Amino acid sequence: LLYYTGVSMKVDTVTPVRDYVLVKIDENKYGDKPLQTKSGVVIASQVVKDDAPCEGVVIKVGEGRMASNGKLSTPPVQSGDYVKFKDYAGNGVMIEGKPFSVVKMGDILCTLSEAEKEEILEDLAATAAAASEDAA
Repeated sequence: LLYYTGVSMKVDTVTPVRDYVLVKIDENKYGDKPLQTKSGVVIASQVVKDDAPCEGVVIKVGEGRMASNGKLSTPPVQSGDYVKFKDYAGNGVMIEGKPFSVVKMGDILCTLSEAEKEEILEDLAATAAAASEDAA
């Protein structure tokens, strides 16, 4: 999935193989403020603590997938793109003490802009609020 040069893995020396992408996991996905719905209901952090990390910033991209004609296909993402990938897809790896995931290009669902990211967080907050209200 990854290969590196030198004695230890560092972001500068690691390279994804073929159709894999190195993604820096967004550790602070919900921000510093408490998770809150549009109506003002605050969501407990316990509700979302078990969410698998499935989005982050693309750091490095492999050379591409081998097509049936023997040529490498162009990767659908570039370094710097903010991506969302399938839940539980990818393999977690720690590089220089920070969490990364090695994800297959086919498991990437979409690239997100900042506005889209905020909208997803609002929807997630509403869903979590509904789940916690149902549980009560």
